[in-house]
Amino acid sequence: MIRGILLILFVCTSSAFAGNAGSAILALRAVADQPYAADARIVELKGERADPMPTEWQILLADPSARGGVREVSVANGAITSERTPLKGFENVSEMPAIQTSEVSVDSSSLFQSVQQHANDARVAFHWLDYTLRTDAATHEPVWTVRLYDELGSIVGTMGIAAQGGAIVQAIQMPDGSPVKKTEGKKVGGLFGKISDFTESTARKVGDTTLRTVGTVQEFLVGERTIGPKENE
Repeated sequence: MIRGILLILFVCTSSAFAGNAGSAILALRAVADQPYAADARIVELKGERADPMPTEWQILLADPSARGGVREVSVANGAITSERTPLKGFENVSEMPAIQTSEVSVDSSSLFQSVQQHANDARVAFHWLDYTLRTDAATHEPVWTVRLYDELGSIVGTMGIAAQGGAIVQAIQMPDGSPVKKTEGKKVGGLFGKISDFTESTARKVGDTTLRTVGTVQEFLVGERTIGPKENE
């Protein structure tokens, strides 16, 4: 019974957090297959306000065939949703190193799992994220930069993860290099806002037995139990 409820809750949680943009690697491939990509360079991929996935991926190309030398493409679920060739707001794109898409093996889902685990270990709670993929100019390797924000939009940490292999390039810290501000007085960390909303809304609909199970899922995911009695109560 308990195991069945846990499975249902994990499935529901995953569905509740499922973003609309889908795979970042699939987005890169969709753009790389376009005719203009033959003479252009993919230099950046972004996913903003992700919770945990963004609604779309924005891919930037240094494209000599585009006016201004820049092409911006939006992709969701492997399909291109829009394209534009802006004239302003994208300085120095021609100087950015290309992303070798074949070297990107860490996709968006495993990227979030890594961020969630490290944020939970560091007791850093966040409500949404920005993802940026670029090639590091010094190492010539693709790197994910992830920025973590609280519910008010204040940044609570940044970290870097190698896009090939998933090694931690930069542990969680503030943008200026200072230590992150950990959640005081609680063990909570990770994507706290969405999980809290989910567990609390679920708790209002069920009885004490399931409340205990919901609390167990909450404690496993974020390190804190605020829903239902503990297992030994």
